[in-house]
Amino acid sequence: MTNRILLVDDEQRILDGLRRTLRGRFTVETANSGAEGLEILQKSLTETHQIAVIVSDMMMPGMNGASFLTKAREVAPDSVRLILSGQADLTSTIAAVNDADLYRFLTKPVEPDILISALLSALRQYELVISERELLQRTLTGAV
Repeated sequence: MTNRILLVDDEQRILDGLRRTLRGRFTVETANSGAEGLEILQKSLTETHQIAVIVSDMMMPGMNGASFLTKAREVAPDSVRLILSGQADLTSTIAAVNDADLYRFLTKPVEPDILISALLSALRQYELVISERELLQRTLTGAV
């Protein structure tokens, strides 16, 4: 299974710190905006190992985390979506949870062990979704 994670944040120093924290455990890709994140997701659909987990900041210029994750859900519906934010208003948070089908909401600063635990849990959720779909396809193919 894949362990590819996409981190989206408009602050490069945060992306660099997260990449260092996750190095060796996950295959990490980064994007500085929602638009760039959507491009990476779209490209990953043609690759063998797709993006399994998406972690986005909430407050970004141009497209906030809730909007980005809602669009990401349309592009890559099997990817598990998380918010990692230092600030978020209630309306945006509700939109992220309801419209983007958010798996977890983490707050900055996040302890490395909490982040890694959340990502491992999200990867297990991704594997479960993929396994269920494959089982359903095999069942339907066998029934035909």
